[in-house]
Amino acid sequence: MKLFDLDDGVGSLAGQALREQATKEVDALAAAVGQDPLKLRGRVLELLHLPRLQDADDHDVREVLRELRFSAQEGRGAFRKRLKRVTAVPRPGGIGRLPRPRTVKPSAVEGLCGLCGDPYQAGDLIGRLPTPPYPFVPMGWLCWHCLVQRRQQPQRRDVLLRIFHSLMAGDGVGFNGHECAVLWQWLTETPETASGKAWAADPLESTLTRLQAASREDKPVVWLATQAAHTIVAVLHEAATVERTAAKESEVLRALVQHLAEWNTNPGELKRSAYGTGFRYRQQTVAATAYPTTLSARGGPFYLFHCRITRTGTLVEAE
Repeated sequence: MKLFDLDDGVGSLAGQALREQATKEVDALAAAVGQDPLKLRGRVLELLHLPRLQDADDHDVREVLRELRFSAQEGRGAFRKRLKRVTAVPRPGGIGRLPRPRTVKPSAVEGLCGLCGDPYQAGDLIGRLPTPPYPFVPMGWLCWHCLVQRRQQPQRRDVLLRIFHSLMAGDGVGFNGHECAVLWQWLTETPETASGKAWAADPLESTLTRLQAASREDKPVVWLATQAAHTIVAVLHEAATVERTAAKESEVLRALVQHLAEWNTNPGELKRSAYGTGFRYRQQTVAATAYPTTLSARGGPFYLFHCRITRTGTLVEAE
């Protein structure tokens, strides 16, 4: 049974037109498999864990369309398996935890993570996080690492992404103890890191002390000032020219350096009267860059989460 081509229009439709197409295909599948259209729509909403289809964004609806089309191709009962989310999601606790995902499911097709950009395969578990607080924008479907593990088992690229999205949204960058350990190790692994011009202009010894202490004490959050974050990026970028850096880290690091410079120089000559000098200006500068990067491809700013703490800095365990 084939009601629609799997790729026909999924990527090109957006907004209301995309939702109307999804409604049309729900009704078509319901007729083909002998189901009540209202009940089938209920399955779709349960998959997304949303009260109304209008609450779904384009990322949600495109994934639903793919599942509807596979269900139509695979036969009468396929929709029962495909339109079902995963409810048991083991997550780290403590300082490495992340918000409970809004929905988790096996991916219908291969795709790219909405945060790190790594590919995932059909059948891999992917998920969406809850609606972020202002001024952050929702991420797309996330790979398992970015959805669950990136704060408990952070990689260097995770640290760079946190710097980028934090600085796009506002001032300062917050890290947990695990992320501090990754950053401290990166900044201290070779003598060349501390011998460049960026370090000489703004030495990071006190920052290293704070990072190391936060790592040892499993701090829920340590905040670094914007200037310290800029210096860290400059130092790592300078050191990357004389030492081996993984390709994925280098790509994000180069993109981060580029966008930090663009925020400072405004190469697109954006009108400050329209965008101001805050996150809207930085957001639009990234979107309008003349040299697209792995970061501009996904946009932002994204909320990468901080654990709640008490006034004394103690972790609040309950979500």
